[in-house]
Amino acid sequence: MPQEAFERRFAFIEDDTLRKNISIAFEYVIFLLDAAGKDGIKGLIKSSLYKDALLYTGTIVEACLVHTVLKCLEKDKRKKSKFLNHVWKEESHGIIHIFSKKRRIRYVTEHSVAEEIKRSTNFVEINRACKRGGILSKKEFEIAEEIREARNRIHVSGLKDIDNNYSKESLDAFFAKTTKIITKIEKKLDQLKKT
Repeated sequence: MPQEAFERRFAFIEDDTLRKNISIAFEYVIFLLDAAGKDGIKGLIKSSLYKDALLYTGTIVEACLVHTVLKCLEKDKRKKSKFLNHVWKEESHGIIHIFSKKRRIRYVTEHSVAEEIKRSTNFVEINRACKRGGILSKKEFEIAEEIREARNRIHVSGLKDIDNNYSKESLDAFFAKTTKIITKIEKKLDQLKKT
């Protein structure tokens, strides 16, 4: 398929560079699936190709969610506090009283700030922002978290089991989940264009 066909699938992404990068990743997913389906590809190699397809698909979902949150914030700045996570930042601190070398009383003055969402914001925070901001329902948030957790299997040091059991069936189930989220994103972005 020509590159334009992959880009058309993500026409709802207005950012030209992002849309092209997503379509490149999508084209790579198709390549991986094709390679896994070739005669002679079996066992660990087939499982690894399926895993790579899953990881890239998760990355596509993440990119689409980040874009959607940023578009929502751009469209309605008043809803910013709804989307953003509020954290405590330390203003000042000091010592009130020292009892001994190992015991003291301290004070800390803090204020609440909203963390900004950027293209580099991590996947878990993007999912939470989507839930807080109403982009994803509770059930959709849970699906997005499953996608994030599956995508995070790229971090080999954090795996608690042997990671070599990917199949066409498990990948199809994963694709069904990603389709739900991407369809929801597409609808949300279409709504934003109309307002």
